[in-house]
Amino acid sequence: MCIKNKSCLTKAFIFIAAIILFAAVSGLNINAKALNKKHVLIINSYSEGLSWTAEENEGILEKLEKTEAMLDISIEYMDWKAYPTPENLQYLHDYMKYKYKQKTIDLILTTDDAALSFALENREELFNGAPVVFCGVNKEGVEDLTTGRQNVTGIVEQIDLEGTIRAAMEINPDLREMYVVFDNSESAVSTWELARKSAGKVSEDISLIPLNRGNYEGILEKVGQAEAGSAILLASFYSDEEGNVLGFEDFTQLIAQSSKVPVYHLYEFGLGHGVIGGSMLGGRVQGQLAGDMALRILNGMNIAAIPIYYAGTTRLIFDYEMLKSYNINPGRIPEQSLVINRPMSIFREYSSYVASAAIIIALLILFIIVLLFYLNKISRIKQELYGRNVELSRLYEDLTASGEELRTKYDELELVQKSLFESETRYKQLYEKMLNGYVVFEPVVDQDGIIRDIRFIEYNDSYIYQMNINVTITPGQTWTEIFGFINRNQSIYQRVLATGETEHFETSHPDGSAFFLVNAFKINDRQVGVVFENITNYKLAIKEVRKLNEDLEERVRARTHELQTAVSQLESFAYTVSHDLKSPLRAVNSYIKIIMEDYGKSLNKDTAEMLISVWNISRNMVEMINKLLVFSTASRAELNLEEVNIEEKLLSCFNELKAAYPERTVELVIETGLPVVMADKVLIVQVINNILSNAFKFTKVCEHARIKVGSTLTENEYIFYVKDNGVGFDMKYSGRLYGIFQRLHTSDEFEGSGIGLVTVKRIIEKHGGRTWIKGEPGTGTTIYFTIPYISG
Repeated sequence: MCIKNKSCLTKAFIFIAAIILFAAVSGLNINAKALNKKHVLIINSYSEGLSWTAEENEGILEKLEKTEAMLDISIEYMDWKAYPTPENLQYLHDYMKYKYKQKTIDLILTTDDAALSFALENREELFNGAPVVFCGVNKEGVEDLTTGRQNVTGIVEQIDLEGTIRAAMEINPDLREMYVVFDNSESAVSTWELARKSAGKVSEDISLIPLNRGNYEGILEKVGQAEAGSAILLASFYSDEEGNVLGFEDFTQLIAQSSKVPVYHLYEFGLGHGVIGGSMLGGRVQGQLAGDMALRILNGMNIAAIPIYYAGTTRLIFDYEMLKSYNINPGRIPEQSLVINRPMSIFREYSSYVASAAIIIALLILFIIVLLFYLNKISRIKQELYGRNVELSRLYEDLTASGEELRTKYDELELVQKSLFESETRYKQLYEKMLNGYVVFEPVVDQDGIIRDIRFIEYNDSYIYQMNINVTITPGQTWTEIFGFINRNQSIYQRVLATGETEHFETSHPDGSAFFLVNAFKINDRQVGVVFENITNYKLAIKEVRKLNEDLEERVRARTHELQTAVSQLESFAYTVSHDLKSPLRAVNSYIKIIMEDYGKSLNKDTAEMLISVWNISRNMVEMINKLLVFSTASRAELNLEEVNIEEKLLSCFNELKAAYPERTVELVIETGLPVVMADKVLIVQVINNILSNAFKFTKVCEHARIKVGSTLTENEYIFYVKDNGVGFDMKYSGRLYGIFQRLHTSDEFEGSGIGLVTVKRIIEKHGGRTWIKGEPGTGTTIYFTIPYISG
């Protein structure tokens, strides 16, 4: 009994000791984890209340919470949208220096550009050179900020403008115009440029119109004027030109409420605020990917082994309720799109259960049908057994008749075999007599399945003739064995065998002495058929024609140079003659003036009127010569391209004309933003002045004259228009408007020489543009001109 008690005590002691040891080890592990605590700093470019920043933070924290390691996470907000100043940067520097001087930072995570720039600039001084993982920075920003930097990686923010524009055109087949709303920040302007290029890739039929001028009210008013066949693309708009700041979600809501056409967005935070959707970038996804990178680094992976992530992080997302509000069939949205706010369908929610139940019911019905079928069949079999004896008696008679039928079938079979033999003979004759070379190859492949050589299976006589070779080919030999070099088209034959597609291509002898036109097609998995023709003579003829074309082009260039020289001499002659004609006309004016001053009182009325008429005719002649000199100067002037602000020059010319006609009431309406173009500043000012002068001249009969100006941008050029509400003209006489001294109104009605529009046309054509004019009597005139788009 004592021995048993001692044994029990020993076991109890061992059990208690084990518990104490386990507790101690657990405590050591907890202390070890506490000692190995990692300090992580998250720096956000914007404020905590911004949805984009909140989503990025949520994505990062969602990933960091999954680690077993103990983390000390600090989160800072730069509020860069509201305070983009050097003073704010200095304040943040001093604040973080004070806050983190006693901490060793193991990893920095940043959201958006400002935070990445601040972290890289200050990490050596403030954060003991910690590695940096970023997100929410576009490709240009990454290249600008990380070039030459070490220990930095992250997630590149790539908006999908092309995907959004393509989806919009699929959803709205009649879409022809898209208004792009963006502010004038550097990133927003680069987004506009990317949108313009993306639209060119998607379709040539869609035109993008920028909405980045004016204040919030002006932008909303223009959005509300968008008509059917157009859509709104909200890119990035944080503040207007007057410095007013409005939250992304609030402004998105206002845009959607103002617009009568569908509104698309590039970011997921726009959902739920009246936008249809698009290929949208989500802050949470950016944060999750950055969080994954951070965990790998915190778990000991070298940051240099983690490349910057450039793959897309966008998703096609659409709001079902907004699709219905614009009467858009949800079936038009691209496949694989995520649809939110779709009404719940019992069938869709429980489709697997419904399908399973339907299958079971169908199987039961099928089983019952089969059972009834067999019951019915058994009944018929009982009735049919009785009749079998009668049929067996008739079978002998039928077998006797079948012998005769078999002999007939045998004779028919002999005729078929004879026909097949004749067809095969005709095929062989065609194969042997055809002019094109024909050969069947079998590939010789290595252990990786790559063709290393080709083996001849069969060929016709034309093959030897077309190849122009003097060799003997035995079926079974390889190309290298016969010719001594590798066939250069082996990769094409490999592709034909892999895809089954026929390939049509040109090839040549390695030394360039012969050229061939080849058609290669798959016969079966081991054979390729090749039909080809020797086109050496054709290629030589093409080469000769090309040489003749080059000679002809050289002669054309010489003749063109002679013609340009003659034109230049003719323009110089016209300039000289026009200039010399002014002197005698001025003399005539002077003499008439002297006569009128000295003898005006003694002259009779008819003589005085004739002298005044001569003086007026001479003065008009001088004015016409001056205009002709301007036209000649514009024709001969060399272009000096530089940046020209069209809106600035337009306002300057308009104000000068207003000062020249103080008694007139003329209103100028700039309907769209006017761009900065690459052009000759002096000549473009002359174009604007001539067009506005015409508008002032032909609206003098209007009580309230109005001139409207605007522009649009296509893929290759800017199109400008100047529209007035003046007297207009009949379009059947429009051809006379571009002739020198041609007029549709008399000089008594409207002053002028008839050379202004000719000068405009010549200047615009020197810039590579076009001009045209539209009008209607009593309604007004619209003058159009274009200037090619040149990237500055």
